[in-house]
Amino acid sequence: MKSLSVAVLALAIGGALGYFAYQPINEALHTEGQSASSSNDPLYWVAPMDPNYKRDKPGKSPMGMDLIPVYEEESAGGEKDPAGTVTINPAVENNLGVKVAPVRQQTLSPQIETVGYVAFDESRLWQINSRVSGWIQKLNIDAIGEKVKKGEVLFELYSPDLVRAQEELLNAKRMGKAVLVKGAKERLISLGVDSAQINQILRSGKAKRNIAVKAPSDGVIATLNVRDGAYLSPAQAVISGGSLSEVWVDAEVFERQSHWVKQGAAAEMTLDALPGKVLQGNVDYVYPVLDAKTRTLRVRLKFDNQSGDLKPNMFANITLIPKSDELSRVIPQQAVIRSGNMTRVVLALGEGKFRSTRIVTGREAAGQIEVLEGLSENDKVVTSAHFLLDSESSQSADFSRMEGLEKSVTAAAASTAWATGTITDVMADHRMLTIQHSPIPEWDWPAMQMNFTVKEGDDLSQLIGGESIRFLIEKTEAGDYVISEIRPEGEMDHSQMNHGVMDMPSAEDNK
Repeated sequence: MKSLSVAVLALAIGGALGYFAYQPINEALHTEGQSASSSNDPLYWVAPMDPNYKRDKPGKSPMGMDLIPVYEEESAGGEKDPAGTVTINPAVENNLGVKVAPVRQQTLSPQIETVGYVAFDESRLWQINSRVSGWIQKLNIDAIGEKVKKGEVLFELYSPDLVRAQEELLNAKRMGKAVLVKGAKERLISLGVDSAQINQILRSGKAKRNIAVKAPSDGVIATLNVRDGAYLSPAQAVISGGSLSEVWVDAEVFERQSHWVKQGAAAEMTLDALPGKVLQGNVDYVYPVLDAKTRTLRVRLKFDNQSGDLKPNMFANITLIPKSDELSRVIPQQAVIRSGNMTRVVLALGEGKFRSTRIVTGREAAGQIEVLEGLSENDKVVTSAHFLLDSESSQSADFSRMEGLEKSVTAAAASTAWATGTITDVMADHRMLTIQHSPIPEWDWPAMQMNFTVKEGDDLSQLIGGESIRFLIEKTEAGDYVISEIRPEGEMDHSQMNHGVMDMPSAEDNK
């Protein structure tokens, strides 16, 4: 029984010792855990859509969205990140839907959408004009749009001038003079009579009353200005037509797109009249002058039309596909933030860090935009949720700039101080003064006697021992203190005046 009591007593003592020995260790671990935890605690919480709405604890924004924690902007090495760097944890990054895209080197291939109208290929148009006075005896064309073949008779013309020219040819033949025959033939050709009809006249030996006017090539009739029996006068336009085996399409592009369009570039065309059909063509000509009213550039396209489906004046939807072999540094258009005169993007720095940076942009095409300055090939930019990150980054950068300005002002102020004192000794040869000065609160200096070197500019010969002065002390980069300015003690230093509390004359005083 006695041995049992001793054992119980020993066990109790051991337990008590163990408890008190464990307590410091437990407290140390708890303190360390708290320190580690506090170092990772958010600085504050911010609304996703309003960075100015901040709270010191989690909650909801006025729009009902969860507040986002913002952490201390410290890098792993302990050095502070550049101004404007924003850090968010992976969970918040995922909830925001942050997406990034790399900067790429590639060719820009734009697709320019425009509209146009089908027209005749003007290089294939022909026109019949009257070269003599006369009457149309037989018109073989009934309406515009009729198809004709090369050599087909369009109409027959009776003209006294043509009859006389034929008689001259026959007379020259009967006289047997080759020179006269040649001249008569050339006259008939100049009046519009073809060689086949001239040879027929020579073979028959008789002048023809009516001369046939034929189509110079295949095509369709574009204009018809006469009817049967109409009188024609010289230079009158009678009939015009042209081939539709190829057609032109007149289109226009905006001024900002004009630099892309080059002769020979590919073009695609769709028409409401031909649903589901995509026609391939090319840029035949780029007009050199911009339209002053519409600020557009006219472009002429050429398309094959062997099927005859394309009719002049049809409305067409055009897609121009210029080619560029030049490599450009590009990013997605949605990554760019434009505000005022500034263009910027949000850089993804890795490890949840983001920072806004300015860029200079160039051409745009196919959802991509060229970056001329501000980014390198290894950079990544944010393409989604970047407006919130940009707002937070800009605010952070502004605070950093303000802090830097305050520090620079404080540093500048701390490098100089005004003081008052009494000269106890003047060493003009060494440009030194011994001064018993009053306390200097800017530097926490008590009242004491010191030797000062005086900068060039002040005449020490005018100073005497026992004189009271005000003087400006400057701290040099080497850590020395020199006097840069000396004034009599009673003279006011306007740089030290408090202009905000100067007494102004009242209305009563002015009376």
